[in-house]
Amino acid sequence: MRNTFLLAFASLLLAIALTIAWVLAVTLFFPHGQLAGLIVDRNSLIRAHIDYLMMAQFIFLFALLFRQYSIIPPWWVIGASCYGAFFNPLGFLKRALIAKPPADAPAIEPYFPLSAAVSFTFITVAFLAAAVLIIRAAWRSSKAVSEALASQARSDASSNLNLSAARPKGPL
Repeated sequence: MRNTFLLAFASLLLAIALTIAWVLAVTLFFPHGQLAGLIVDRNSLIRAHIDYLMMAQFIFLFALLFRQYSIIPPWWVIGASCYGAFFNPLGFLKRALIAKPPADAPAIEPYFPLSAAVSFTFITVAFLAAAVLIIRAAWRSSKAVSEALASQARSDASSNLNLSAARPKGPL
């Protein structure tokens, strides 16, 4: 259920990134069109596109690694990951679509500081927690594999000794 949610959310992020890519492509070929007129800062739109792509990749990767190692991530990791993965790139998207305030306005951009700080914190903590869960599971898995291989080698060696003892000695 949790991995399915992560995969669905990653698909949503990918769909947003692809939609932005289409907008960028259309406005590149029709720079004077109505859609191009909505874009205030094309570079921020490109940043939003790249950021949504990266977030989708990270969420896909975490979901697949959680599945690979049979990890059931805590809900707070899923929630914080999804919140940060959606709202981090949203700041770039807002910058691309909302006109900058006048020069005499306060220097702080109204849509950036608080939302960015919250989403950066959430995604940093959640991605680090996911990485720790995966590393711990991979470490345990590699130790289990090493122990199984060592056990198999001891078993094979024991079998070889038993076979050599059971062979008749001397010429055939």
